Amino acid sequence: MARKPSREEVELRAYEIYIERGAEDGHDAEDWVAAEEELTNRLASERQHETSAPTSLHRTATASGGDRR
Repeated sequence: MARKPSREEVELRAYEIYIERGAEDGHDAEDWVAAEEELTNRLASERQHETSAPTSLHRTATASGGDRR
């Protein structure tokens, strides 16, 4: 299970979204939800990438008994 973004991470990303929009007030809840969703998706994607990364060839060869000298 992927970890959830911390409050501080969401706060920072929501502020970045606010600045990117030109510091227009009145969208704080939208910015918060957008930041939370973006970060949650990013963390899930990173976690999925980590678990599907191929193992090193050396480790695979030695674990299967190959490369014996």
